[in-house]
Amino acid sequence: MNVVVRLTPLPRWWMWRPGADRAAVAAEARRRVRHGRARVLLPAAVPLAGALAVLGATPWWAAGLACAPFALAGLVVLVPPRVAEWDVVKLAREQDVVHFEQFPLEQRRRARRLCEHFLAVDRTSLDPARVERVERSLWQALVALRDSGTVREALAKASNRPGLAAAIAETTRALAELDRRLDQFGDALRILAEELDPELAGSALRRVAALDPVATW
Repeated sequence: MNVVVRLTPLPRWWMWRPGADRAAVAAEARRRVRHGRARVLLPAAVPLAGALAVLGATPWWAAGLACAPFALAGLVVLVPPRVAEWDVVKLAREQDVVHFEQFPLEQRRRARRLCEHFLAVDRTSLDPARVERVERSLWQALVALRDSGTVREALAKASNRPGLAAAIAETTRALAELDRRLDQFGDALRILAEELDPELAGSALRRVAALDPVATW
């Protein structure tokens, strides 16, 4: 599932880019866990190896006892670690995942509603190709909403000086158009999620799939 909304233990949501290589990110997360284990265990094995070497009755026994802590540490490092999905999400590039921490509070709620509407859609009788198209549109909508955050922040701080008025007005219009399209997409997605009749749901899906939430952004 590319879209995930979790309410416990903490409200979190995220969406992977359709087609993103999540396995590679998960492998990198596991590698980092192993590296962290090694940084802790191997230095701790050094004094223990020295202490055990003293107990050896012969040089061979001393060498064997000294190697034991390193062997044990190596085995622990090589044990496949369990990595939480959220840790994988935080490690991924912005090009591959959108998550709630990338949004200010107001836009975070808005983006989460889009995800929840999409997850609420009963896909049993729906055209898979159109559902995939809606999923791609959802990804584009979330990315546009996330990327618009820096523009909104800059616009809020901009002073209406001579020479900037036209640029500010144009940016404001672009944001308003983006918001209008996102709201239109969200409303259509909500209607699709609430539709119980399979035939009407198919019509609602066609309407959502025909929308482009970021056409002018």
